[in-house]
Amino acid sequence: MDGNGMQTGGGATWNSLPLGFGIALAQNELAMQRYAGLTEAEKEQIILRCKDAKSKEEMHKIVASLAPDGNVSSLYEGPRTDSGRG
Repeated sequence: MDGNGMQTGGGATWNSLPLGFGIALAQNELAMQRYAGLTEAEKEQIILRCKDAKSKEEMHKIVASLAPDGNVSSLYEGPRTDSGRG
């Protein structure tokens, strides 16, 4: 870790996150705490989704889903279907 980065767990630093994701996390303390508690495999899946994000809004949706009442599992299990809602 360099002197400027906080550890996210497992040796990764906040500086190693995609810039837009890091900024969005910094704006959502609950999401940041939730992200810090994920396993390394879960973090990697979230980062991959963020790298595929096509807009700032999509990035913010990913971050918002990390909040305690969001459904983070939908981010690393694939697209969510709302077949039970109507």
